[in-house]
Amino acid sequence: MKQQKTPRLGIPEVVREGFCIGCGSCAAQSAAATINRNEYGELVADIQDCNQSELERMNVACPFSDAAPNETELARAAFGQQPNIRFGEEVGVFTGLYAGYSDTYRKWGSSGGIVSWLLSQMLNDGLVDKVIVVGQSGDNDRFFDFRVVDKSEDLSASGTSFYYPVSFDRVLQYVIDNPGRYAVTGVPCFHKALRQLKANNPLIAERVLYQAGIVCGQMKSSFYLDYLSRKTGMDAMPVAACFRRKDESSRADDYLFEATYLNAFGIEEIRSVRNREIGASWAMGLFKPRACDFCDDVFAETADIAVMDAWLDRYVQDGKGTSLVVTRSNALQSLLEAGRESGELLLETVSEDDIIESQRGGLNHRRVGLRYRLFLDGQQNPVPRKRVQPSNQLDIWFKIEQRIRSAIRKKSRLAMRRQLKSGLGGLEIYESEMKHVLSLFKWFSRLRNRLAPKRDYKPQFRLDC
Repeated sequence: MKQQKTPRLGIPEVVREGFCIGCGSCAAQSAAATINRNEYGELVADIQDCNQSELERMNVACPFSDAAPNETELARAAFGQQPNIRFGEEVGVFTGLYAGYSDTYRKWGSSGGIVSWLLSQMLNDGLVDKVIVVGQSGDNDRFFDFRVVDKSEDLSASGTSFYYPVSFDRVLQYVIDNPGRYAVTGVPCFHKALRQLKANNPLIAERVLYQAGIVCGQMKSSFYLDYLSRKTGMDAMPVAACFRRKDESSRADDYLFEATYLNAFGIEEIRSVRNREIGASWAMGLFKPRACDFCDDVFAETADIAVMDAWLDRYVQDGKGTSLVVTRSNALQSLLEAGRESGELLLETVSEDDIIESQRGGLNHRRVGLRYRLFLDGQQNPVPRKRVQPSNQLDIWFKIEQRIRSAIRKKSRLAMRRQLKSGLGGLEIYESEMKHVLSLFKWFSRLRNRLAPKRDYKPQFRLDC
């Protein structure tokens, strides 16, 4: 490996400044690096026992280190030789854009079940021996985590979304210890780390053949599961949980959190809470790791394929769910086309504008808002180097919103920690500590809607470099 210059923000600074997302790429390179849960329910790296040589190797794989190539560079290196490749400023490189679903896997998935169908085909066609997906782990320290699946019939339990911290640390060790061909699912920053690991570790590159990206609005700490459980009226941890149980009679964005608990008599009891009662907690960034406020990759640009919810008016009315798909690999695009031809998939081609519009909220936050957060936080502390530049040249309403959202994120982790440490049930302490900042956000939103002209930030979705 080439000698690397010491980065301004290397992995020690990433961990120290709170940008570690717990992806586990460091643990794949040294047994001295471990991934542990901190006091705020987030998975973070412990690298204090790693030597300088190990830290230098970790720097180039850490997704928030300045030593790592950016997503554009990684994607061009991985997919630039595809004969029909195109480049979009917002979407990244791509070969095809689709909307659709699988009738077989749609009922278990968050949206159209495309990822589960694709992984099933790859297993059944012998393209891979095993796939790595998130599911309930059975471990005491991680309610959900990555797991290895080698039978397509076992994929239904991993078809939905999991708003819970997970890490590659254990499953990559499994890959290293067990020969085979793998496909791996994950969120954008995890795929960036994996792409770099493959560039510097021939064994992982040889075994991990395909990367399936899940478009991510934000990750959550384990506090989110505690919070949702208490919203259902239960203080104990569930024995099973689904963050996005569909109501097929309603809209695609009107889903439920559903969990199974053991009551005082040892009998299983199912409880749920609708998204309309908790949706604001998502939109306002409760229990979100700091790293998510410094990510500019909306579309999992380094993955072979990226799949997301079809948040477009013509699809969202269908409560069964529809997926939007960005392909970057001709091999995986051919699988999708074959599925369409056989009737296993209902797919239609969509435009680049459709893909962008479906993730307008994420692009507002990760491209436009990121510019201001880089400016604001970078005045006092080191921040990651991103593909958009720090800027203070935004309207005052937008800047105030970013400040309030940041305060909500910080306050929520402190308030929920106090709630859990109190030993008391319910959310009384949490809600008492959060009421003022949440009221401020609601008051500000009403005032802005009344006084400020509606702005379209789409021109600022494009990258600066």
